[in-house]
Formats: sequence, structure tokens, C-alpha cells
Amino acid sequence: MENSFSIQMKNSKSVSGIALSRDKKGFFLEGELGIIEDIELIEEKVLTITGKNGTIRIDINKEELLKALNPTIKKNKCDIE
Repeated sequence: MENSFSIQMKNSKSVSGIALSRDKKGFFLEGELGIIEDIELIEEKVLTITGKNGTIRIDINKEELLKALNPTIKKNKCDIE
């Protein structure tokens, strides 16, 4: 499954950097989302993070999100004396 995203900023003052590579293989966007006002998983398909300065939306289903948030924990062997 291909995941898409969108970023909507309320004003350009909140964006501190944008960079595109000349060969069109990369893109970088940096800014201030501000204080987080809401995080929501809409219809178990779209993660929406809303801040004071803008909103980020990521198409990701609940299973993918939970898998990413709960990585496999490797057991460490420790000798306690």
C-alpha cells in the first residue's frame, strides 16, 4: 500500500525551510507546527496531527500505525549478582 501525506500551514512565517534536489529525488520541508492541539485517527485510515500553526495528514491504517508505535523489544541478557 502506498501511503500519502499532506501538510497545510496557516502562514508562511511558520515554514523555516524548503529544499528540492535538482535531480528531483528529494524534498525537505521544515517548520513550526506549534503547540499540538489535536491528534486523531480518522476512520482508522488517516492520522491527523493539528498544531497551532498547521496540520499534517498521513494516510496510514490503524494496523500500520500500531506496528510502528510498538516495535519488537529485543531481550537484553544481564547477569545480576
